[in-house]
Amino acid sequence: MTTRETILELVAAWHANDALRAGGFFAPEGRYQESGREAVCGRAAVVAHFTRFFRDGPPWRFEIDELVVEGERAALTYRFAVKGDGEGWDERAGCAMVRLREGLVAEWREWRLV
Repeated sequence: MTTRETILELVAAWHANDALRAGGFFAPEGRYQESGREAVCGRAAVVAHFTRFFRDGPPWRFEIDELVVEGERAALTYRFAVKGDGEGWDERAGCAMVRLREGLVAEWREWRLV
């Protein structure tokens, strides 16, 4: 699987609320870090993090705007939104740097765009 395919399949697993499948795209020692938060380290911790969010979090959306890939590195811009009060969505833009090793995510690090 290419780097692009890995990232798109990971996001598809998120959209399906499939924490176990999403975590399977991470290396055993992989790191996942959302903007402004501590890194989640290790595949088991990443699966637990996704499981809690999918189970306890609000309705959400994640859409990639642009994805640039070079070898096992990628940069992407995205929009993340959570269901707000009433009918509205609270949306924010962000970017992520992704590094794969041997086809698995070694690091996913996000920054919020203002």
